[in-house]
Amino acid sequence: MRRYRAVLIALAIAVVGIGLVGRSMKPGTLVATLLSGLTLGALYFLIAAGLSLIFGLMDVLNFAHGTLFMLGAYVAWTWVQNPHGLLLWAGLVLAVAGGSATAAWWLNWSPDRRPGRWTRRWLVAVGVALIGVTAWQWLRWPQALTLLLAAGGGLAVGLGAFRPPVVRPPHRRLVWRGVAVVGLLLVTVLLDAQGPTLASAVAGWGSNAKFVSAIVVGTLAGAVAGALMEWSLIRPLYERPIYQVLLTLGIVFAGNEVARAIWGVGAKRMEKPGWFGQPCRSESLAAWVYEQCASVTVLGRSFPTYRLFVIVLGVLLFVALIVLLRRSRLGMIIRAGVQDREMVEALGINVRQVFTLVFALGAGLAALGGVAAAPFVGVYPEMGLEYMLQAFIVVVIGGMGSVPGAALGALLVGLARAFGDYIVLSGVSLPWMEKAVRMSPSIARASTVLIMAIVLMVRPAGLFGEEE
Repeated sequence: MRRYRAVLIALAIAVVGIGLVGRSMKPGTLVATLLSGLTLGALYFLIAAGLSLIFGLMDVLNFAHGTLFMLGAYVAWTWVQNPHGLLLWAGLVLAVAGGSATAAWWLNWSPDRRPGRWTRRWLVAVGVALIGVTAWQWLRWPQALTLLLAAGGGLAVGLGAFRPPVVRPPHRRLVWRGVAVVGLLLVTVLLDAQGPTLASAVAGWGSNAKFVSAIVVGTLAGAVAGALMEWSLIRPLYERPIYQVLLTLGIVFAGNEVARAIWGVGAKRMEKPGWFGQPCRSESLAAWVYEQCASVTVLGRSFPTYRLFVIVLGVLLFVALIVLLRRSRLGMIIRAGVQDREMVEALGINVRQVFTLVFALGAGLAALGGVAAAPFVGVYPEMGLEYMLQAFIVVVIGGMGSVPGAALGALLVGLARAFGDYIVLSGVSLPWMEKAVRMSPSIARASTVLIMAIVLMVRPAGLFGEEE
């Protein structure tokens, strides 16, 4: 009771507040508002979980987390609308990765042949310029030429940026790395050669298969982008937190402009899968299994079935993260690496690779949230910044680095936003007032900030945070 006193008080206040507001609402309206709050809470948790994971385990405050959320949404929308274009860009990324992997393999094989400092800087500059020009002319030049130039740019960047180990790895490991490099280059060539055929096959899939594959593709795109961000930008700044903040803030604004340049400034809506898209209303969840209607009746009130899917997805993700961190060997290594990195490295575990994996996992969770939000709220360049602010509020309320705290904070913020919107639209009748109280939309939006301020005044470390 003493340990979770603040949590119990917060839940009690939430219950009392819902009771005061809900006494003037019809049962169907109350249930619909509660479900809307749970939907928003699940959506906030999908993005806040990765942010809390990265900060709690790596002590990295990633302001670019919302950009990864936006990336997942745009990649999923592109996969559904134009798979051929996405496959072409995937070929470019794989070509650059293949060139960089070739450079890393060569420097592992011959670490003494690493270029000098100024040569490395020129190689990185030339490689980045070559990759940029190739991306700009990706659809205008011959495909073979663009693949060769992209691989050359990746090779130059790898030679300039990769740091070879002091001791060369064993021969067997070098051979397997060489096989992996050759495999990556072959996959790049095959993907670009068979891209139109694969795109035609994807275009012929049903809406359910497209949606499931979009979840996989969008999540993988976010995870890969997160791993590259950690390896190239965050890793050199682990001892400089201010530089991390400035860098990730810069990525936010640069990402918004890149999204506008590639996808335009207008909002887009991804098609809902057929499981939730039939123009009908099921009378119960059991009936929805067979009818697959767009809405279901809950206490006499219609509620979209896709929002129920978002709620279920948030609950499943919460359970999976708890099991991963507390019941798996990887979770044990992650928690041990945070507590005593030197001791874990002395046991033969590469903590640097584990941290890259954690960053990729958090980025993938943000991208997964973007994919789930695409059919719900749409896809637009500003969505990353908008939901990043809500995610930070959730993490601060729950406690930095606590996954259960992020879940509780997302629940409180989602319910506050849902009931605040209801008060703005319909007003609320309190027991000691004769007329219904109405608020402006700005007050409803500020309710989440008000909750954060109250929590910080009572418990500065957050509901589940630990004071240092």
